[in-house]
Amino acid sequence: MPTYILTDGSSPVYLTPEFDYKADNRKIENQHRTRGGRNYRYVWSVYKHLKFKVQFVSSADMTAINSWWGANTPLRLYDINSAVVASAYLVNASAPIDQFVQPYTDQYQGTIELESY
Repeated sequence: MPTYILTDGSSPVYLTPEFDYKADNRKIENQHRTRGGRNYRYVWSVYKHLKFKVQFVSSADMTAINSWWGANTPLRLYDINSAVVASAYLVNASAPIDQFVQPYTDQYQGTIELESY
């Protein structure tokens, strides 16, 4: 059973992450040291970063996810098991879903990398 829904508001994609699911918080910060030796740190914001692998993604879902990545579409990630909703962008360096699941020619796999906004 899928545990997450990734959607742009009109097209839902059901995803079941592999066991390497990784979630962490990242900071947007700046720091500098004065001539007198004092260190100042300015934290501007904190955002969530999620990264997980998926397998057995259909060709229709692969096309939707890769087009969202190419268009930098704002997305929402719903957790089916709770009421958690995250707004995020796909921030992969290359297309998120980019490999066949061998020996199938209609099933794909890849890595989903999201950052909240």
